[in-house]
Amino acid sequence: MPLPSDPRTAFHLPEGVIYLDTASNAPRLRVVDDALREAWQAGVAPWRLDWDAWQASTERVRGLASRLFNADLHEDADGVALVPSVAHAMSTVAAQWPLAPGDTVGIVDGEFPSSLLPWQVRCAATGARLQAVGRGDATAGFLSLLQRPGTALLVLSETHWRDGRRLDLDRIAAAAHAAGVPVVLDLSQSHGVLPCDVERWRPAVAMSVGYKWWLATKGLCALWVASAWRGRLASLEHHWQGRAPRQPWRFDAVQPPPLRAGARGLDGGEVAEPLRLAITGAALACIVDWTPTAIAARLDALLARLCRRLDAAGLAAWCVSPRSPHVLGIAPPPERLAAMRTAFERAGIVCAERDGVFRLAPHVHVTDEEIERVATAIVSAA
Repeated sequence: MPLPSDPRTAFHLPEGVIYLDTASNAPRLRVVDDALREAWQAGVAPWRLDWDAWQASTERVRGLASRLFNADLHEDADGVALVPSVAHAMSTVAAQWPLAPGDTVGIVDGEFPSSLLPWQVRCAATGARLQAVGRGDATAGFLSLLQRPGTALLVLSETHWRDGRRLDLDRIAAAAHAAGVPVVLDLSQSHGVLPCDVERWRPAVAMSVGYKWWLATKGLCALWVASAWRGRLASLEHHWQGRAPRQPWRFDAVQPPPLRAGARGLDGGEVAEPLRLAITGAALACIVDWTPTAIAARLDALLARLCRRLDAAGLAAWCVSPRSPHVLGIAPPPERLAAMRTAFERAGIVCAERDGVFRLAPHVHVTDEEIERVATAIVSAA
């Protein structure tokens, strides 16, 4: 299904606001609003909630999420665990990762804490070393790190959460595979908007939250696990939803039943909550219908238009490079930061400011006319 002719109508957005902060929180889809209302109303009579329908909605979300990990959108539901957060997913992986004293784990400088902290803890526990790679040219930095002896793992994100710099995952993943170095991916700032290809990148695991580019909600994250790792990781927590007893609800006192097949044994407790499932199912269905390829092309065209305006005004140096198709960092000189804040506030532009960089992260609701207004506001602040 192509993008709608007027994508803005698919979203609930207040008038007078140009929302450019999908990288923090997704704008609200109307279909999500409808699904949430229906699920909330159904909860008035919880005794009428159907067990099979609940299980089916869980598997529907799992299947839709799995499609976004594959470039051709084919389903691999057995490879996806549903957990509450990237912190949970990354902690699950890090706590069990085989590291030895002297091993090096590569990660980008200024990585998001949910990805950074679990590896700091694991390295401290094992005697391994965490090596930060500068984000100015992180692609070259990771390629260089792969040439050094002792590099045991790379923890990567495709788009940096602070300023939108893009990592060349094709080059790094290919080089890591050739060097025999596993890769762990946090795709929270690209999954659902940039085409993802785990078959080409061949990571050990990949993960993404739902409240950003999935256009869904907090409390539900997908953890994709490569087939070689599906039997090697155990859940951080033990609960009935992650187990496969011979008889329903029969848990013997002697020993627990086996974990569920595939990655399902890594599911987090209580993540299959009806409201979250309804929101996420509606949002993911929309993303799959539109396709990340089409979404990325539209957002890339918007940001390219903005970059052309800034280039014509002599402000090309303000644009962080290499940018992602869907996120652009604008880094004015320190003396112009206050003017930028004022110009954006007057124009009704909502975005995040990180370390003196204004992170512009639109979705398809943003129009050409609005991106021209953004350009005008930036030029006025120069």
